[in-house]
Amino acid sequence: MYKLNEEKMFFDVADGQAIVINFVTGMYYGTTALGSVILERILKGNDVSKIAGAVKKLDGCPADIESKINEFVEKLKEKEIIVDGETTDGGDEEISKEVSAEGFELNLDEFAEVQDLILADPVHDVDVEEGWPILKENDEDENK
Repeated sequence: MYKLNEEKMFFDVADGQAIVINFVTGMYYGTTALGSVILERILKGNDVSKIAGAVKKLDGCPADIESKINEFVEKLKEKEIIVDGETTDGGDEEISKEVSAEGFELNLDEFAEVQDLILADPVHDVDVEEGWPILKENDEDENK
């Protein structure tokens, strides 16, 4: 199915929340608890329809969850977080009820707050007098 686009992305889960960092653009992404579980299973190569089947077993699951999951997958592909990969077994394992406590929304939130720090080059942007990192000024600042 899919795998992490390791050429551009870093992925981790902290306290049940998925964090994806694009180290080429400096953007990072987050999602809901349910989105985190789905993303984790996608990155294991699990079939999306099996993942949807596991989500459908949760109490209160909306009838249109499969289309929401497919839209979520399309966003992941659009942001180049996932790329084609091999399909593995699994994905239909039971999902904890606590995961759906915040609801069934599958937003992919994008953040740029630390973009400059992510894009800083720690090997080359060090100055003995100024410290690290030395952020590159844009062309407009250099012309002043």
